[in-house]
Amino acid sequence: MQTSSDAATNSVKTVDVPPKTRRRPNTFAQTIKLANNMVAGIQEYLQALSTNGVNDTTIQTINTLVEQARTIENDQEILKGKLKEKTLELDNKVAELKDVLSKNRSIIKAVVPQKSWVGFGISATK
Repeated sequence: MQTSSDAATNSVKTVDVPPKTRRRPNTFAQTIKLANNMVAGIQEYLQALSTNGVNDTTIQTINTLVEQARTIENDQEILKGKLKEKTLELDNKVAELKDVLSKNRSIIKAVVPQKSWVGFGISATK
């Protein structure tokens, strides 16, 4: 004899659904290559495509956008280099600051009574 929980378990059917596959976005280089391939294809089939509004202006627009994207990408790479330099500079200053704080913390603990340490941002433990 089935109990009510066994009947509920047996009546549930599961369906295996394959996970949705997501197409990875193109990288910058892949997008540039795609644009160049499209321009080559448009040039080859320009006469057939011209009836649908694709013309020399389309080719010029794609080429202009590719050049603008390359310029922006080059600027971005320069900024990434500057960011790495500034990050290193910041890390060095923070390390220097921590060293100064540590030395002063030791002096404060030696001179100031423990109950007053909190006023310096130091936890009241020895």
